[in-house]
Amino acid sequence: MARLAGIDIGPRLVRVAVVRTAYRKVFLESLTEAPIGEGGPSAAVAEAMKGTRPDALAVSLPGDRCYCRRVELPAAAQKELENVLTLELEGSIPFEMEGAVFDKRPLRSPDPQMLLVFAAIARVDDVQRYIDVVRDGIGREPDSVDTGSLTLANLVPVVPELSPPVGPEGPAPVAVLDLGEARSELVVLDGGQPAFVRTVSRGTDGLPGNAPAIGRELKQSFAAWRATGGQPITSLFLVGSGVSVQGAEAYLTATLGVPVARLPAARLDGATEAQIDALPLYARAVALALSLSGRSRSLNLRQGPLEAAQSFAFLREKLPLLSGLGAVILVSFGFNVVAELRALSSERAILDEQLKTTSREVLGEETLDVARANELLEKGPAGEDDPAPGVDSFDVMVQLSKAVPQDVVHDVADLDIARGHAVIQGLVPTGTDAQKAADRIAAAMRENTCLRDVKIQKVVQHNAEKQKYIMEMDLRCEDKKDAKKKTTAAAGAASAKKEEE
Repeated sequence: MARLAGIDIGPRLVRVAVVRTAYRKVFLESLTEAPIGEGGPSAAVAEAMKGTRPDALAVSLPGDRCYCRRVELPAAAQKELENVLTLELEGSIPFEMEGAVFDKRPLRSPDPQMLLVFAAIARVDDVQRYIDVVRDGIGREPDSVDTGSLTLANLVPVVPELSPPVGPEGPAPVAVLDLGEARSELVVLDGGQPAFVRTVSRGTDGLPGNAPAIGRELKQSFAAWRATGGQPITSLFLVGSGVSVQGAEAYLTATLGVPVARLPAARLDGATEAQIDALPLYARAVALALSLSGRSRSLNLRQGPLEAAQSFAFLREKLPLLSGLGAVILVSFGFNVVAELRALSSERAILDEQLKTTSREVLGEETLDVARANELLEKGPAGEDDPAPGVDSFDVMVQLSKAVPQDVVHDVADLDIARGHAVIQGLVPTGTDAQKAADRIAAAMRENTCLRDVKIQKVVQHNAEKQKYIMEMDLRCEDKKDAKKKTTAAAGAASAKKEEE
């Protein structure tokens, strides 16, 4: 939940409304006021805000200190809207745009080829003055500076009567009049959106004598609204200190020809009966608080240089909190680094142990040196020995083809080699001395040193035309290391004999 505060600074009183917002609900927390005395408005703001620590707060500029304009532009100006609007506004205000700030919002345009923009402009000095009042009173700047009666449009979500159902001719406009003591401010809501504002130069101070003048200015304001193409206003609601004036509603109804009534009760959760009755007096303060809820229907004059100043003030205000959060993040990062280092150290110990075991079992040497392990791996488990077998089935067949005599007709019925042992079944024609031919072939096979224990198992009659002999042998070459040793020894003996000679 967010706690939001609206500060309505009037000529004699400062009124403050604090609301809490949740999902589709608004809770009224407090309504307070303080008179403006010798300490000025800053002291009154401090008194009214005593004991309240909102998450955000807003204040409004009086209607006679800002200028509101409806500007119609061609749709092609959308891409350069900021620059075009600046030029349009500069010609309609009595001061230079260099010393002004403005905000804007689009309005519903009857012509799709045109853009209708509602803008509010004020001097930077005037906006800064109200910012300083709040800062001097409570030590922090407002997050938003609203524009006169325009802020009353933010009451629409909690006062449905301000946005009546759309009729056959479109939305029915309603007006809200903030009837003050020295001046009055009017806003026209078209479809729940602010579309027209006007400041009336008279208030309740001169009643009943100035009542005709107030009625006349209001009628002129209604006519000015109609001149913009707006539909007739269907009702007028009163807020501000003038709602308590006896007979104001009846007089204005007769003068303007539209129903005039106090602002209907707002749908605020947690509000007491006394607070509901006082809501018309605090309407602007409540509207200012609601403008901070993220669905503002009004304009914020904290733009340009004032927006940048706001961000720095916000950072200064939140510096202790940000520092604390930074320290927590730093400590958490430190703990995380230590935990990661410990985990990596434990994993390194496990991997070292695995390397020792694997190198001992596979490579024949226990090592923790990765370079040494790679060297052993390149040599292979047999060191420099060639892991390829000394003799295979192809070698046996080659030797057999050499061993068969030229005068013997010979076929191979079967050749079986498994686990270093070979069995050959040979066929020779009937009439040939099969035993003698087999012995000759076996003798030739023994010439290959890798063929060991070559012997003829038996000679049998295969069929009427062929005789079969079965020959077995072991496939085992001389060990390369032994051969190397023998070669080295033989070379040594030859060298010694040569020296003796």
